[in-house]
Amino acid sequence: MNVNIHKHKRQTGFSFHKNITNCQGLVPGLLDDVGKWLVQTGIPHGKIIDVQIVIAEALNNVIEHGFPFERSGHVSIDIDVTNNVIVAKICDNGKEFTPPETKETPLQGEVDLEDLPEGGFGWLLIREITTSFTFRRVAHENRLVLNFC
Repeated sequence: MNVNIHKHKRQTGFSFHKNITNCQGLVPGLLDDVGKWLVQTGIPHGKIIDVQIVIAEALNNVIEHGFPFERSGHVSIDIDVTNNVIVAKICDNGKEFTPPETKETPLQGEVDLEDLPEGGFGWLLIREITTSFTFRRVAHENRLVLNFC
């Protein structure tokens, strides 16, 4: 596992950076690091939880779909906080991926709790929790920018 973390206060706000070269099993620790860092920036607890949920969903998508067999690759995470506005950038060198355009979930009609599908809710959560997001494929890299106002 190769992890680099940079946390510093900029003149206009705060910045967090982390590079990961082996993704498997790192999401919980990364979310903990992000949460602790956001507390230091003065972000309210509820907003921190929202950011952690979205980053968890995005990273799980990267690991599951971007690196489906090897479960490792390069992922970088940059988070900037300025005046309580959070911008999180997640870049990876995994397989090309395009987020679904639809806001639909895998639920069709009424479903019993025992029959709930395991996946398919990630992009819905990302769309509902963020203020906005952009996704682009540049060269051989997926770039996701998440905005929380």
